[in-house]
Amino acid sequence: MSAPAAGTARPRRDTRPPAARSAAPSLRLVRTPDGVRAAGAHEARLGHAVGGHDLDDPAVPEGVFASWRWDGGRLLVRTDRYGMFPLFYRAGAGSIALSTRVEELLTPGEDAEPDHDALAVFVRLGFFLAEDTCFTGIRALPPAATLTWTPAAGVRIDAGERGPRGTVDTDRERAVDGFVELFRAAVARRLPPAPYLLPLSGGRDSRHILLELCRQGVPPKLCVSGAKFPPDPGADAEVAAALARRLGLAHRTLTPRRSQFRAELTANTAQSMTTLDGAWTLPLLAYLGRHSPVTYDGIGGGELAQNPSIGLIRDLPRELSAPAALPELADTLLRAAGRTGPHIDWLLGPRHAALWSQERARARLVAELARHRDAAFPLGSFFFWNRTRRSIAMAPYALAPASTVVHAPYLDHALFDHLSTVPHRHLIDGDFHDRALARAYPEHDGFPFAAAVPGRHGAALARHRLAYLGRLYGHALAAEPRWLRAGEGMLGRLLAAGRGPGGPVRVSRLLPLTLYLLQLESLATGRTT
Repeated sequence: MSAPAAGTARPRRDTRPPAARSAAPSLRLVRTPDGVRAAGAHEARLGHAVGGHDLDDPAVPEGVFASWRWDGGRLLVRTDRYGMFPLFYRAGAGSIALSTRVEELLTPGEDAEPDHDALAVFVRLGFFLAEDTCFTGIRALPPAATLTWTPAAGVRIDAGERGPRGTVDTDRERAVDGFVELFRAAVARRLPPAPYLLPLSGGRDSRHILLELCRQGVPPKLCVSGAKFPPDPGADAEVAAALARRLGLAHRTLTPRRSQFRAELTANTAQSMTTLDGAWTLPLLAYLGRHSPVTYDGIGGGELAQNPSIGLIRDLPRELSAPAALPELADTLLRAAGRTGPHIDWLLGPRHAALWSQERARARLVAELARHRDAAFPLGSFFFWNRTRRSIAMAPYALAPASTVVHAPYLDHALFDHLSTVPHRHLIDGDFHDRALARAYPEHDGFPFAAAVPGRHGAALARHRLAYLGRLYGHALAAEPRWLRAGEGMLGRLLAAGRGPGGPVRVSRLLPLTLYLLQLESLATGRTT
């Protein structure tokens, strides 16, 4: 995977599905002898700042948002406290470009060199770290950032306060009580102004939102669940439907209208090539966009209150948090917390195996882990600021229609400040959120969750994976013949991975990444898919 030489025109052809072709908000400024040439939106307010947002006010408001203003002499850009709303930039000598989509920043003649350190991590974990993207010249805006650009001074980025660091010494009961009360206040600050729909899963985060909205007298007119791709057994939607019935609320489960291949083909570029997740939410988010002006998302609840990786974290020796042990911790995460595990070695040819090596991934990951050593819950902090911010946030804030306000009560500043400073010892048991739910809504204590239900395997899953593989090859033959030779023969390597013991599992893990890497090569060489 390589970039064309600078100044080389790159022919483009757009074979994306229609849903992926809408122009993203963007702005490009270029200094010329006659002044600054500006193309795109001179001002943009994206996402939702609770209570509004004055760009000139240094205080960071509640909400998930990004905004900019070009007044002819100065560009001013602001991001929310957590950097959850996706906004990317690239700066050159006398120029700057902004967009909510990475592909909008890839124009003919500009560098499209892949960031090999970032990709070494991504092909194993499935998300990028900090402000990394798949391209060296393109960066995500940091959390709580103020970016300014002028023709004379160029770019300056000031990072604001993200919240407190370290631990607040408190006992478990007070920590749980604080969670309950602060969550109630967070929802109260985000009450819906009109009838709305609520996405509901079988987990804790959306349940907490639903029960609190009902307690405050504003239940949704409909709860909606999405159907994930196999091997997911559908237990999330079943538990959500049962909870809605218990509360006397209407419920609907939306089934995918497109194949997993087609959904991921659309979602990968729409999410700026930052994640392998999110594609299953497309029908759910489209439905919400058509029927609900406001909705809610449980983003942050897991990493802050009951981390989904708590089993892995609990099994790690405590001494791994010491600086000298960070390489070992990085190796453990690359092995156990990733999307591909050891299977990645089957997919990469010699050149990419060297460019995206385990050693390169470890070095990048160690540097990021070191930034979280002083947090109350270091690995929880790592997952929040990286997996949550750079991967999970993309679905509600990159795939959802711009017309729908998506509230995120777990990102309420006071609630975050409380949860992020709860002592490690209160979270390591993995039942902190359960305790809060039981205390706040005792009448629903004991109602089951869906998280522990195993996936369905067998003939149905095999047919699903074969269909994905067939569509991938069919798309390559019909629309992207270069894919048949791309990535050092990546499609051939994918087929070879299916041979021998464990072959179906390997192919199942590698299919989404294969599609991603083929699309990335098309982007790097100027062909948008």
